[in-house]
Amino acid sequence: MKGKVSEKIVKGVFILEAALALFLIAGVIVGSYDLFRYFKIIYDTPPLQTFQVLQTFLGHTLTLVIGLELVIMLVKHTPSSVIEVLLYAIARKMIIESKTMLDILLGIMAIAGLFAINKVFAPGKFFVQEGTIVNSAMSTREVNELVDVNIPENLGNTIGGVVARLCMEHEEKPVIGKRFHVSDAEISIVSMEGELIQKIKVIKTGKKDDML
Repeated sequence: MKGKVSEKIVKGVFILEAALALFLIAGVIVGSYDLFRYFKIIYDTPPLQTFQVLQTFLGHTLTLVIGLELVIMLVKHTPSSVIEVLLYAIARKMIIESKTMLDILLGIMAIAGLFAINKVFAPGKFFVQEGTIVNSAMSTREVNELVDVNIPENLGNTIGGVVARLCMEHEEKPVIGKRFHVSDAEISIVSMEGELIQKIKVIKTGKKDDML
């Protein structure tokens, strides 16, 4: 009973996040219309006053970009998408609101810190006895770079899509514990929410599968 309630709550949260993502997209589309108005303002503004208008224009544009990145974050649920949102937010802060060299220096340090986190700690994965567990929404390219494997990207844009396609090709339903060997990787389903694959474990085997 508790498991079913938890599953319904999780599904409800996903639906709410999808709805928020749609609202964000709608807001970005409406906000994009104002960009065309800026062209006329920039054209009519005297040269000595153009800088302030261009700064406002860039701030508006970067805000819309951050909105789109938030949509990606809500849909993908990957740490890398969170880092991208933070990078754009810091970039906007530096370009639009930085007044002194100290502000710029702090922004550079913040960006360097995010790159260090992304490189050293490899967000999006955690290690168990063997293999790396990733979110099913993570792209196949990111998984290949993260685990140092060579899963063909034409099998699916995301690692979850790869597993779904393999299940379809083998005429099997996705279940926890199901394993596939692809190229030099072993892929297995770790957790599911209903019929949706949530977590996948990827192990580098070092031996390429000639069948795929």
